[in-house]
Amino acid sequence: MEAALECYRQALMLAPDSPDVLAKQAELLERLGRLEETKASVVHGLSLAPVHPLLNLVAARVDRREGRLAEGAVRLECVLDHPMRQETRSEVLLLLGQLHDRMGNTEQVMPHLTEGKRMVALATDPEGNGRARFLAHIDRARSWVDKGMPGSGEKDYPPSDDTPIFLIGFPRSGTTLLEQVLDSHPALQALEEKPMVPAMEQAFVEMTGGGDGALQALSGDQVLELRRIYFQEAARHLARRPGSRLVDKLPLNIVSTPLIWRVFPEARFILALRHPCDVVLSCMMQSFAHNDAMAGFVSLESIAEIYARLMDAWREATGRLPLHWQRIRYEDLIVNLEPEARKLLDFIGADWSDAVLDHTCHAQQRLAIKTPSYHQVTQPIYQHAKYRWKRYEKDFASLMASLRPFIDEFGYRDWV
Repeated sequence: MEAALECYRQALMLAPDSPDVLAKQAELLERLGRLEETKASVVHGLSLAPVHPLLNLVAARVDRREGRLAEGAVRLECVLDHPMRQETRSEVLLLLGQLHDRMGNTEQVMPHLTEGKRMVALATDPEGNGRARFLAHIDRARSWVDKGMPGSGEKDYPPSDDTPIFLIGFPRSGTTLLEQVLDSHPALQALEEKPMVPAMEQAFVEMTGGGDGALQALSGDQVLELRRIYFQEAARHLARRPGSRLVDKLPLNIVSTPLIWRVFPEARFILALRHPCDVVLSCMMQSFAHNDAMAGFVSLESIAEIYARLMDAWREATGRLPLHWQRIRYEDLIVNLEPEARKLLDFIGADWSDAVLDHTCHAQQRLAIKTPSYHQVTQPIYQHAKYRWKRYEKDFASLMASLRPFIDEFGYRDWV
């Protein structure tokens, strides 16, 4: 990121009054939380091009950070009629939906979100191929779990002396907050959304073809090779502190639970949960990276279907595999941070540290948090997103048949 900023600085030496370069520089600075520098770029850029869409989008993000919700919404409404890249327009619409939600303008939220997500779908996955591939991925990983697997993993090879902790769940379930809490602990190092498990899974498929029975048939040597590939990929992204334990936070690694268990049978899994309706709504509000896993996050109906398919696969895995796992609900964490953190550290075998209670300060010291909640986890814990879905209950009427089993199973049946 610093290299990118240097490129922008050099570009501005050649063209100091380029609104486009000022906008891209401001976008990156805001992402890094360097707000005074962001504002300087935005003010300069808007003095040259008052209706520049990206400059106004970045300015509205700063408005959101600083509580000027109405000002941010007005700023974005004023540029909607101007030409802009489709990706920028979708970001403008999604941010407008978020701002109106925060202001309580419920009736104005879904129209903006729906149009923003429609544009995302058109730009990234117009035929639905990415979404189909991800659903097929869930089904393929689910097929690796068969009735003969429990107990077959641990006898083939010795336990790893550096087994990671896997923080999994569905996006927007509080995994980034949990990651910050755990990374604040002096004996833990969290690695944020890096492809160690995908690299391991790719190698597994290349080794075996990934068909039925392939997971159970892995030899001890093959498992050790998959471990080596996992840690080789981790080393590309993180310099480990001696003696630290690795927390692998990538929510959708939940899909690959059977493979993770087969390679690391003694692994601890932390399942982050949140009310399923709030999860679906929050995914509807966010802009995600463009990949197969996120390709279906473009409507409430599609997100709910993916949620149900994935959680049903998780339920099957926990019923058939001897997993070491513990769930933690976002709603409990934000109300009772210390007792919930104590339970979590006890589960993973880490001593208590008061540092986990100062996770906000820890997050503020990070160079960048590369998830949609980057601007939230650097703020004190907030309550306004809890049970937000109730304001949109009519939009969820057709989704409840698929979400109700998980609302009940995860203990939300009687929660307001």
